[in-house]
Amino acid sequence: MILTDAQLQNEIQKCEYCEEKPCTIACPAGCSPADFLMAAKQGQPSDYLRAALQILSRNPLGGVCGHVCPDKFCMEACARAKLDCPVNIPDCQATIIHKARELAILPIIQPSNQLNKLIAIFGGGPSGWSTAVALSHMGYQLEI
Repeated sequence: MILTDAQLQNEIQKCEYCEEKPCTIACPAGCSPADFLMAAKQGQPSDYLRAALQILSRNPLGGVCGHVCPDKFCMEACARAKLDCPVNIPDCQATIIHKARELAILPIIQPSNQLNKLIAIFGGGPSGWSTAVALSHMGYQLEI
């Protein structure tokens, strides 16, 4: 679900930004919800750009995962879960990517160097596309 600006800010304000970041440890994709929530805290376009970059650099399907994450391990690990109600991390993630796209500032991650190696990826499902994006960030040329 895409949150309103007020809902997103409410969720961000709930984040304790824990030193040990249990939400990050619990995320199968290795995203750091505490970090991307803090990056978006002020709600400025540059904040959404920075937060979206943090999400997409760890998980190329970060926007989609925010909508369809079936497990919500991050929410179960959230320190707020023991106090009252965990931060709704998947909806925050989906909203941040949506806002970056809406503002036309969705980051494009450029490879650090171009490698002269071609890799073939068989399968165009979520795993194939995630692998392709990750390898392209490393500079590989790809065929899907």
